[in-house]
Amino acid sequence: MKAPSPPGRRLRIDRLELDLRGIGPATAEATAQALGSALGRALASHRTPLAPAARIDAGRISSRPAPVAHDLASRMAQRIVHALKKGDA
Repeated sequence: MKAPSPPGRRLRIDRLELDLRGIGPATAEATAQALGSALGRALASHRTPLAPAARIDAGRISSRPAPVAHDLASRMAQRIVHALKKGDA
């Protein structure tokens, strides 16, 4: 049995909207699939407390014409964590 997470180390996402306009369907799907693990890594690398938020907007990310899915997922995860860290709800 896994021990419960310490307070502040859990992130519950009820709904996530990704607008991947301009990204090819296969890359968009691979990016969405890679986002969970990228978000886990991004959260693990930040030791500062995260502000609770009912809703955040992590903003826009510019992309090359043919982005690599894992790179795009990593950049998206960093933006999400940055928005939570600042408390930009």
